[in-house]
Amino acid sequence: MHRYFIFSLALIFSIHCLAQEASAPYKEVTQGLSDAFEAQNPREGLKILNRISGSIEQAGDSLQLEYLIASGIAHGQLGNADSSFYFLDQAEALSQKRSDDLLLIKVYNTKGLVLMGLSQYEEALSTFQKGLAIGDGRNEPKYLEAIRKILGNSGGIFYDLGDFEGALRQSQQALEISKALGDSSGLAYNHLRLAITYQAMDNIKNCLSHLNLSNAILTTLNDTTTLLYVQNTLGEVYTKARNYKSALQSYGNANRLAIAIANKEEELHTSLSIGNAYFNMGDNGSAEKIGLEVIAAATKNGMAEHRKNAYDILYRVAFKRNNLREALNFRNKYYALKDSIANEDVKSRIAELETRYETEKKKEQIIKLTLENKLNTANLARSRNAIIALVVGSALFILLLVVYFTMRYKKQQAEKEAQELQMEALKNRFIELHASPAQLAVELGFDEFNEKLTTHLTEREFETLKLSLEGKTNAEIADKLFISISTVKFHLRNTYAKMGVDNRKEAFQFMLKTS
Repeated sequence: MHRYFIFSLALIFSIHCLAQEASAPYKEVTQGLSDAFEAQNPREGLKILNRISGSIEQAGDSLQLEYLIASGIAHGQLGNADSSFYFLDQAEALSQKRSDDLLLIKVYNTKGLVLMGLSQYEEALSTFQKGLAIGDGRNEPKYLEAIRKILGNSGGIFYDLGDFEGALRQSQQALEISKALGDSSGLAYNHLRLAITYQAMDNIKNCLSHLNLSNAILTTLNDTTTLLYVQNTLGEVYTKARNYKSALQSYGNANRLAIAIANKEEELHTSLSIGNAYFNMGDNGSAEKIGLEVIAAATKNGMAEHRKNAYDILYRVAFKRNNLREALNFRNKYYALKDSIANEDVKSRIAELETRYETEKKKEQIIKLTLENKLNTANLARSRNAIIALVVGSALFILLLVVYFTMRYKKQQAEKEAQELQMEALKNRFIELHASPAQLAVELGFDEFNEKLTTHLTEREFETLKLSLEGKTNAEIADKLFISISTVKFHLRNTYAKMGVDNRKEAFQFMLKTS
């Protein structure tokens, strides 16, 4: 999920029409919408919205619009794009019917964010432009606020595309509107957007300045959810600056906030960050303790990704202690879990295909029986043969799809076995060199490595290379560095070109030769 998308949806919903309907029949709906807005967790917000859904049709168009938008936002925050569009399409139609321009801008803003979360950037920008066109020339505070939100969010698209100057320009415009309106939440969010952009540009000074401004405002607003992301980002910035003590403090703050809002996913994520901070500070005992605690919690909650990353911490601790047998054991568990996660994804897709096959098969049987009845009545033998041929052909086509994906799965299994053989060879190399690809990447210094190159790498390219050599996928690298997958690929292409290699394997061989 994109960092702009993570926090931008949180401030869209405001109680625009609640004061318009003050009579008794509207109390349940108005209170429900207010409670949903105040909820820090989108799942809790959805529970509240579902509770009032039975009364919403009798509450009038204005409250129904607020309900539809709030539902679309909540589903968008949870990554349920289809459900989000289901509610937002209804909200768009109702807004146009009522000629409610302000709420229509809100709809386009939310739709743009959901499209942005799906990496459909052109569609997202087009949707944002629709909202900006409606608000063009409107100077009323509510319209300026809506325009400010779209400007800030469109800056997120420029960010994901790597156009950081464009992201700064859009976010700065949004910040100026927030200042003019005296809008504290807008100031906090746009300072955060600017901080994230400066972080990507490696401008640590400006990044910390905007982060601290955002943190101060959000603390006053008691916006726990966004404070969590601010503290996480502070931890990342301090880690990059090798100020591990400050990073540990920020990650600790983020961990406490995650516990406060009962977000188990973020709780374990921040715990892993704390463990890494301890490791970087040389406190192997604390890092090991955190790793073991995360493994236990992740196992209990079925969070395989966090368990895998905890094994990586334990591996590095064991290697640091020169306990190679234990280090190799943890490394094997790491890769076994990584393969298991990948296999589960393949099995899930095959199961989905088989379900679709059975569904289509039943549909074909129903069609066949229906048409056969018509054929018997009309005595249309030729049509009957044609329909049977169609059914058989469709079934064969679906069967071929199943065979194709089954063969593909077997091929992946064969490739996995080949990788395991290669891994065995690397283990022997591991004993000889006393280092793994990950360890080589960890110990290799940025300046030291650039001395071996004609064209130097940037820090972001070097970080991307290190994560790639640790065995992380492009998606994992994107999540780790808070950039898009396309940006990861862009950095890797530049890195390989500067190293004079074509792929990760050759990059690793290059590092072995120069180590």
